[in-house]
Amino acid sequence: MTGWYPDPGGRPDRYRYWDGRSWSEETSTDPADPPPGSPGRPRTPPADDRHYNGAAFGIAALALVVVVVSAVVIIRRTADTDPFGVAASGATPSASWNDGTSVPHAVSPGAVRSMPNDGSTDGQVTCPVGEPAKLAPHPLDGRVHGGRLIMARVDGYSAPAPEYMLSWMSDTEGVSQTTEPGWQSIFAVGELQRSTDFATVEAAAHSSMDCAMRTDWYLHLTGHKAVRDEPTTVAGHPAWILTWDVYDDTPGLSVPGDELTFVAVNDGRTDAYSMWCGMVPLEDVNRLALDQKVLAGLQVGG
Repeated sequence: MTGWYPDPGGRPDRYRYWDGRSWSEETSTDPADPPPGSPGRPRTPPADDRHYNGAAFGIAALALVVVVVSAVVIIRRTADTDPFGVAASGATPSASWNDGTSVPHAVSPGAVRSMPNDGSTDGQVTCPVGEPAKLAPHPLDGRVHGGRLIMARVDGYSAPAPEYMLSWMSDTEGVSQTTEPGWQSIFAVGELQRSTDFATVEAAAHSSMDCAMRTDWYLHLTGHKAVRDEPTTVAGHPAWILTWDVYDDTPGLSVPGDELTFVAVNDGRTDAYSMWCGMVPLEDVNRLALDQKVLAGLQVGG
């Protein structure tokens, strides 16, 4: 469906026009504005949109149109070695929990598996067309809401916005940060309707990982290693956590890929699960620790 939608580049209070094929260079602060180029509509100079280009990271799934392309170069990687207040203390990246909670320990890492040429996993999951920007009513309390999950804001990350990368989900909201040119870290929550391939929390976590591999999140995907795949709990609710080390050989990238996690939470409803996604660069000790901190702080609302 054509129209003005929240800027896929993540700029707050900005809208960009989708004409059914591509995004406009112009933006607007009012989604009721006429389309770009309409008589009497002033043109927004492209310089106003210097943080956006046509290769935006995670373009929207809108109505029946799903557009997912590669990451946009937004800002240089921060030189701060500990921008989140999570001291490394000589630690090395770990998939296990170290915050003293009762979450089960990580499973033993598996062997690195190469990926098929199309980037898909072995399964035949049918990824539904979701509505990531279709938001349910949530409290305006400064936190990040999606489904019935509540996530604290993350220092140094963007303001909360619909997370279009989760194109098979609805009611999504996430925060992001560019870690180096062309690469981002995200934390997001959302809602996933139960269906054949998403019938249990385990299936929802696995099928979500499969959908991420199938929707061009990684354009130079080479393989993955299973890090964690087990039942857990989130704020006392049954859940399933799936973590992969995902390997990507994008030219010029300083890290070998991402640690990607999906958590599916049974929040008591019979028609949907609440979902959490965390994506942080491999070998980035501070963000790997931050990933655990954000996940440990999740709450389940009514």
